[in-house]
Amino acid sequence: MSRKRFAAIRILAAALLAAAMCMTGLSCGMPDTGKDEIRLRIRLDLKEDIGLFLIDSEVNGQNTSGGSSNADRSMLKRDETLYWSIDRRHYENVPDAVSLTLRFRIVTEYFDPNYENIYPEEYVMPMEEIAFTAVFGGTYDFIVTGDRVNGYRAVLK
Repeated sequence: MSRKRFAAIRILAAALLAAAMCMTGLSCGMPDTGKDEIRLRIRLDLKEDIGLFLIDSEVNGQNTSGGSSNADRSMLKRDETLYWSIDRRHYENVPDAVSLTLRFRIVTEYFDPNYENIYPEEYVMPMEEIAFTAVFGGTYDFIVTGDRVNGYRAVLK
């Protein structure tokens, strides 16, 4: 199975699990970070709702792609908090501390998610990449600001 297809399946499973947890009255947040994952907590502070939030990551030279959307096909709320997990078992021979590069992209309108994360260019707004050393077992907070007119910006807090 290709990495892109696996990443897309992982995204869909996470979205369905989150939706099921919310509908049953359980916590809509993610549980504590496990020792074999890097958790990204992404707080949106935007001027409008968005369709999709895409995440391209590079962990010690190994690339993956995925993102967040709502299972009910609604827009992501402008003040929502998104959670993304990078699981050690999806990478070969990675130490506890890794070089992590993230490239966030916002799709301004809703589209059904696809395995390749390819959407009409006029709706995709990239942000500058963020590179840092991350440790498995850690949680990293980001804030994303902006709008479709002026662009978007992500900052590691």
